[in-house]
Amino acid sequence: MAATVAVVAVWATYAFVFWRMRGQFDHSGVMLLMLVAAGLVLLLNTAAVVALIKHYREDKAAIYGTDLYYLDRIAAERRLAR
Repeated sequence: MAATVAVVAVWATYAFVFWRMRGQFDHSGVMLLMLVAAGLVLLLNTAAVVALIKHYREDKAAIYGTDLYYLDRIAAERRLAR
């Protein structure tokens, strides 16, 4: 969820900055350059987050399995110590 919110925030920030700076981009003659650069950044950032979420789903058991195993052992040892 946090990754999705971060991507939406990046898109919103780029949209706001582009909207506020469009006059300067036109005046300087870099509108096309800024459109392409912003589009590439947004595309690559979004693709990276999508890949991150995909890999997280694939590796979730490996990431948390060991932690859960040891937490269960600690809880069992505490129960036995009482």
